[in-house]
Amino acid sequence: MKNIQRRIQKYRRREFRPGYIFDIPVYIYFLYLALRARHIGFFSNINPGMILSGFAGYGKHEDIDKFDQKLLPITIFITKGQTGEYIEQEMKKNNIHYPCIAKPTLGRTGRDVKKIHNTKQLKTYLKRIHEDILIQEFIDYPFEFWIFYYRIPGESQGHITWIVEKKFMFLHGDGKKTFEELVSHHPRAKYYYNQLKKEYSNIRTNILPEWEKFQLNYIGNHVRWSTFYDVSHLITSQLEKVIDDISQKVNGFYFGRYDIKAKDVASLYLGEFKIIELNGMGSLPTHIYDPKHTIRNAYKTLFHHRKLAYRISKENKKRGHTFVPFTEIRRIIKQYGI
Repeated sequence: MKNIQRRIQKYRRREFRPGYIFDIPVYIYFLYLALRARHIGFFSNINPGMILSGFAGYGKHEDIDKFDQKLLPITIFITKGQTGEYIEQEMKKNNIHYPCIAKPTLGRTGRDVKKIHNTKQLKTYLKRIHEDILIQEFIDYPFEFWIFYYRIPGESQGHITWIVEKKFMFLHGDGKKTFEELVSHHPRAKYYYNQLKKEYSNIRTNILPEWEKFQLNYIGNHVRWSTFYDVSHLITSQLEKVIDDISQKVNGFYFGRYDIKAKDVASLYLGEFKIIELNGMGSLPTHIYDPKHTIRNAYKTLFHHRKLAYRISKENKKRGHTFVPFTEIRRIIKQYGI
């Protein structure tokens, strides 16, 4: 009964409603734009430097050579089938220590991204993941931002449309309740009760001390229990210049989202941060998941987002960047598992 009540409460909140229902009007608008472009794959030339503009089939390891290395966490590319011993040798060579981040090179919505604390966890991860992966230095900065950027081809300067700050979930021990009880009473964690119970099955009956603040997630993703807050008021001409200078050095990139970690907001403005990922056409304006945003504002934003993509596609077509044939788009998407 509790599970049913929790599910009803969850789906009353717009941010938790199934995307395949919420996105129906957006799909209709996408088809309208495709008709105007006379090609269902009009999005495929938006970022000519990325496979399908970064919508699918674009490996995260392909970002490594695109930026000044001081802007990136130390990252190593590991081919499918390597052993834990080999990976730890490579980690040692590259000065990566535990905890580290492991993730598939072809990822989406936080799929199989895991914070690895030791050898045992690494070997368990490798038993489950049978594809190329990245091992990445864990950046323990307190602020995590998603910054959406676009530039119209032919214009000298790009723009930031929005910034999201991601907040992680914490449990606060009281010396009385078990881990499982704290989850069930948490205003947000309770909506992920079954997943958290499974994720932390080894400590579900533990009583957290009164002083303990237990972080439930380390991956800043809506699917992985983070809360998104619209902090677009942080956009300044200084920050736009920082992001634009970085972006214009990335060949064939006009539209997408930076996942960034920073020590503080001042460091963000100075360009002293780490780029965790660059996402292309597959990125969404995730500030719409801010609990304060209305459904009307969400749709307005999503339509504007796709209108920008269409405009960039149209300009790139004029410059000789043709659309990827539909058969090739279908092959890549099928291979990618969307």
